[in-house]
Amino acid sequence: MAALPMLAGCTSDATGDHACAPIPAPDVTSAEGWLGRIDAEPDNISIAVDDGKGHTAGRRVDDQQPTASAMKVVPLAAYARAVAAGTLDPQERVPVAEWERWYLPGTDGGAHEQARTRLPGDTVTLDQMVSAMIRESDNAVPDYLRDRLGDRALVDAAAAGGWHNFSPFSKLGDMIRLLEPGVVDVWSAARRYSADPPYRKAMQSKPLPPYAVQASWAATTPTASAHQLASMHRSIATGSFGPGTDIARGQLEWQPAPDGYAAMGFKGGSFPGVLADAIYLRRADGTAATAVLLDRRIPETTWRTALQTLSEQEVLIRAMMEPDMLRRLTCSL
Repeated sequence: MAALPMLAGCTSDATGDHACAPIPAPDVTSAEGWLGRIDAEPDNISIAVDDGKGHTAGRRVDDQQPTASAMKVVPLAAYARAVAAGTLDPQERVPVAEWERWYLPGTDGGAHEQARTRLPGDTVTLDQMVSAMIRESDNAVPDYLRDRLGDRALVDAAAAGGWHNFSPFSKLGDMIRLLEPGVVDVWSAARRYSADPPYRKAMQSKPLPPYAVQASWAATTPTASAHQLASMHRSIATGSFGPGTDIARGQLEWQPAPDGYAAMGFKGGSFPGVLADAIYLRRADGTAATAVLLDRRIPETTWRTALQTLSEQEVLIRAMMEPDMLRRLTCSL
């Protein structure tokens, strides 16, 4: 990761206590602007930051919000536990046709096509498939894993990460529900899609609705709290997750860490009007910092601009690394 630019910090009064500097104007093209946006959107942005050294910042940390693909850390955790237990072989060759039984073209922002460019051929290893779920954010893999592992494996994996009362989700089923609003049981719809070629073809022929309809649908998709996502990432980063920790880390830590850290793990996501980011920084001494931001009800133009820069990630990373940035973020909460 390239060096992050320095930001102006809080001011100090005559006693040495830190006072909040003026909050920047809201914007999504820079870290400065995101501090202003966080301040301006208290009902839509929840955030939880823990630097791993006893300093935290948070707002609405237990409130449920849509998380889009940030939830994929749970099927990753279930996969990691299954590999550690010998239930799954990460080097198993999986026909791409089996993978794509759970794939609905045109609904993942090109993630599957990008994954196939990186992973060409008629078969891939199971571990490569899982990497597509994390790196490119392929939507077919979590449903494939749910079908193979079962719901109990997902629920138990979430609990091992400190996320209790987790409800398994279906990316494919939710996308089918977007195309067919009458669908109630999304998992049944996803399983039908995977096994019924005529139904699959019928779903693939349906166009996506306008942005406003997609944004309304996104508001009804599976949710989590910033605390729940942070707990999953912290458990993997610190090793408290237990068996499968190294396997999960191997998938989440595919990007370089900032200087001074052993590794960085990340899984984010987006739906129309929704952004989610969950990040950890792991230190060589075994401690870790975590940061989660969940944003919802984002106007279309703002959302599309935010996706171009993802500047909120700079805020989160710097708040984990720099006390001054953590104080500035606290001023915005």
